[in-house]
Amino acid sequence: MQAIVRSSYARLAVLTALAAVIAYVLGSLVSFADPIPAAITAAVGTRATFHHAAKENLFQILGALIGAAIALAIVFVIGTGPLVIFLLVLLCFALARFLRLATPDESPFVAAGMAVTVILVVGTHLTTELALQRFVGVTIGALCALAASALATPTRDTRLLQRDIDTLQDDLSALLAEVARGLREEPDAEIARGWREQAVELRNRSIGLEARLEDLNKNARWSPRIDPDDLASLGHSLDANRVMSARVLSIASDLASSAGGRSRAQIPRAALTPLADLIAMAADNISADDPATSVGRTQAHEAVRLADQTAQIALIGGIVSNINRINEASSDTTEEDEHWSAT
Repeated sequence: MQAIVRSSYARLAVLTALAAVIAYVLGSLVSFADPIPAAITAAVGTRATFHHAAKENLFQILGALIGAAIALAIVFVIGTGPLVIFLLVLLCFALARFLRLATPDESPFVAAGMAVTVILVVGTHLTTELALQRFVGVTIGALCALAASALATPTRDTRLLQRDIDTLQDDLSALLAEVARGLREEPDAEIARGWREQAVELRNRSIGLEARLEDLNKNARWSPRIDPDDLASLGHSLDANRVMSARVLSIASDLASSAGGRSRAQIPRAALTPLADLIAMAADNISADDPATSVGRTQAHEAVRLADQTAQIALIGGIVSNINRINEASSDTTEEDEHWSAT
């Protein structure tokens, strides 16, 4: 039961249903409003994020206003019928493209959403009075959808994204700490493959977070709750996390290849402890308030010195290089953490 209560999907379902009911009731109470368009608009306009809801409902209102005005003119000239619907849908596609309401890739979806609203407003037996009632109904529904969407995500989307970035960074640190402990015990191929699988999952999460930031950047103009300074800070944090997740994956892949015997280079047993020390330092560095930007020289030199083949030196040197890049990236995130602590 607690899982259902905490589920964002369940919360959105309840809020959408409430928005539709409230819109219907308000549409019934207002004498010059139609409750059916109000309820439908509230149901289709409620979103899990406020910026998507603001964008969607603006298009709904715009579609209702333009559709009602032009439909009345067309009906006055040629009367009602399928041709009116055909012309209005074409008009929605033209408006979405020429008014640049969205990117070229999004224009067909915006046009389709506007067309739904236009058809809803036009309905049957269109008159000036009915057009006004349906337009007011759409407006009431859009406002209810905005309110429900704001409640669906009471925390700002930028702050939610920053929280997930911090969680990813903590998980990267935890994986490196696990690798450091495992290296001291000379891990087998199965354990090393497990590290690589975890690293792949963390890298994929980093890609997903970047997609969310791109969505916020594209839709920032639709929401007053998105601060451009926050987006810039998130961009810096994600750049650092991208580097860290890629380098952690590279380290895990090298270790899995070495432990599995698929690489010509095998890490000497004597070099495992110095490497483990370096990786442990990187793990601590990621979560440190004042991270260093380079690995310990003593441990790095010791790890490379114990490699007695060129291939081993290249393997260990690559791991050391990756650790250095992780430390540099974790240092880059410090200023962004200070930004979010201040806001």
